[in-house]
Amino acid sequence: MFFRRLLSLLTVLFCLPASFAAAEKTVTVSFAGDVTLGSEEWLKDSPGNFHEYARDKGYGYFFANVKDLFEKDDLTIVNLEGVLSNSAADENKNKAYRFRGPTDYAKILTEGSVEACAISNNHTKDFGNRGYDDTKEALEAENIGYFGNRDYWIFEKDGIRIAFFSFVSTAYESYRQWTVEISEKLKKDGVNAIVYIYHGGNEYSKEHNWMQWNFARQVIGYRHGDLVIMHHPHVVQGVDVMQNRYIFYSLGNFCFGGNTQVRALQSMVVQADLHFSDDGEFLGQQARIYPAHIASTASQDGDPSDFQPKLVTGEDAHRVLELVQYDTAFELGSFDEEAGCLVLPYLPAKTEE
Repeated sequence: MFFRRLLSLLTVLFCLPASFAAAEKTVTVSFAGDVTLGSEEWLKDSPGNFHEYARDKGYGYFFANVKDLFEKDDLTIVNLEGVLSNSAADENKNKAYRFRGPTDYAKILTEGSVEACAISNNHTKDFGNRGYDDTKEALEAENIGYFGNRDYWIFEKDGIRIAFFSFVSTAYESYRQWTVEISEKLKKDGVNAIVYIYHGGNEYSKEHNWMQWNFARQVIGYRHGDLVIMHHPHVVQGVDVMQNRYIFYSLGNFCFGGNTQVRALQSMVVQADLHFSDDGEFLGQQARIYPAHIASTASQDGDPSDFQPKLVTGEDAHRVLELVQYDTAFELGSFDEEAGCLVLPYLPAKTEE
């Protein structure tokens, strides 16, 4: 325990790679925010929209500025907020906003080193069950994992198995009891850790709400949750700790084709190291925050979007972290300019007696 704490301290001081502070086995997962690969139907032929950038610059363009970070982890996960379908036949025109891109846009994720998507949110059924099914088939065709509602997903590395769940706030109540039962079963079947992703909160609010906090309390307290990541507010929110597990209340937008102009520039990538013993016991976690912008050429809200997120440093990074700190009850610590990240403390899974 002393050795691990010493390595954790060195990691915080020098922003060292997590492997220096790892136990016998480590799984590194990067999480990014809301990703919409497409646009509303009426925007798809207008100048400066997401589809125009895809045609002119190619699929590798969108994640080019962050691909290097994503390639160095074991797994990158985004929230896919929209539909991948070649048909608009079942468009739900009762909704104010409906986002769709062709199935081929799944290649954008592949070329950006994104290996899995959360697909439980308020836009996954913008084009009905047909669009939802088409989205899953498009991801499967690119060997991209997905999880949402009753579709959970398990990632495995070196014999370590991590289960991923995602839920949207408006439907979670119908899955509460099922989640208790399935999480218990997965743990008995040898799953070593469980990560929950939640799509909820108040849009454009600087603070998380009670429902977000309560979801985290439930899944950590009663559903074997080891890490909680949230989306939907479109802006970055704070960090919390419950039972020595990290909660990130909102990562903000990321590669977001839903608006041609930037509505909320600040974003962040969270990279979490999950540590395990040789026999698979979950030992603890450490996380790094990489401040980001959702567009590489925009400098403020209202600027045209180029749909190409980038990591930021200097004053841009500090503005992102100020927003995170505003909604965080403890001091986050210092940003490391050279490494481009803020390292949060190591949290052992079990506290000392």
